[in-house]
Amino acid sequence: MNKILFTEIQRFDQHWMRIPLYLLGIGNILLFSYGFYYQLILGIPWGDNPMSDTALIFLTFFVFLIWIGLFLLFQKATLVTNIGTECIQFRYPPFITKNRTISLSEVKQMEIRKYKPLWEYGGYGIRTSLGKGKAYNVKGNIGLQLYLKNGKKILIGTQKKEMIDWVIKKIQKTEDKLS
Repeated sequence: MNKILFTEIQRFDQHWMRIPLYLLGIGNILLFSYGFYYQLILGIPWGDNPMSDTALIFLTFFVFLIWIGLFLLFQKATLVTNIGTECIQFRYPPFITKNRTISLSEVKQMEIRKYKPLWEYGGYGIRTSLGKGKAYNVKGNIGLQLYLKNGKKILIGTQKKEMIDWVIKKIQKTEDKLS
């Protein structure tokens, strides 16, 4: 039975990511709302080369949908990590909704390491890098690096370095006793 020893839930809550997204989104929505009002309500063509009313309605609706979708995606994106006595599970809703499970018997080595998200993996989210493997991260630069027996590498970001380090040492002590 897999007894859960560690759970962490991380969200995209960094202000440096949210503020530009919100400013761009609100700016776009206001711009198209203004154009919609100007051309369709006041009846004055919007811009030097105005588009048709139908195209403006469609484009304004499309811009609203895109930005609302991005706002919701940012709100819902969550990295959930569970480490148990027999396996490591993680999910990244809304992209990965079911737990991905890695049995500890599949893991050759694991360590907590500092990494460079942008340089090594191209940023945050679900990333793949040649030579580095896959990364699942939300923020920060500390992660649980897994080296699997099949040669794959997986990095799972964490904000709880000390706790996850303690759990890994506990698991490794238990495995040493069993060998």
